[in-house]
Amino acid sequence: MASKKELMSGLTAEWLRANLIYDRHTGDFRWRVAGPGRSLNRRSLGTVLWNGYKSMKLCGTVYYAHRIAWFYVHGEWPPSAIDHIDGNPGNNSIGNLRLATSSQNSASKRSSRNIAPSRGVMPHGPGFVVRIHSGGKRHYLGYRATAAEAKALYEAKAKEIHGEFAHVEPSWAPMTQHAGAASGALGFGA
Repeated sequence: MASKKELMSGLTAEWLRANLIYDRHTGDFRWRVAGPGRSLNRRSLGTVLWNGYKSMKLCGTVYYAHRIAWFYVHGEWPPSAIDHIDGNPGNNSIGNLRLATSSQNSASKRSSRNIAPSRGVMPHGPGFVVRIHSGGKRHYLGYRATAAEAKALYEAKAKEIHGEFAHVEPSWAPMTQHAGAASGALGFGA
């Protein structure tokens, strides 16, 4: 079933498949048919936005590339949010995309706060306070002396609440240590 936006722009799954080539492994689109403003030599269509997502202008309307990928492969416009499983908004391979509710999509996002060693963990005095958001509320999970202990507490609770959509940092991801915790001093400075 086509959405109002699709009908207004004339975009259909059939049009996409007839005019574009989608690489399911890389998530890139290329033109299949030459035309005004269409270069067949271009490696990948779209523009990378400030937030890492890729957008494409088709039939006079700008779309997120991950939503076009879903439409291209499944033949129907995504009924809800689409989550990037690996957390990389530029990776639009179909194996990296899954349907999600708004809440699930938010749960899987990385933290953008630079002072936090990981998502849900905030420096507090000589240690770290752990909290998680669920059901529109902030829940405090406790206080831990080290960033690693705080991160483990957050990740265990996130997996319990959010399941497969829980954001957990890869084991190789560096954890930052705030100066107060590292030196044992109170506050943010030594």
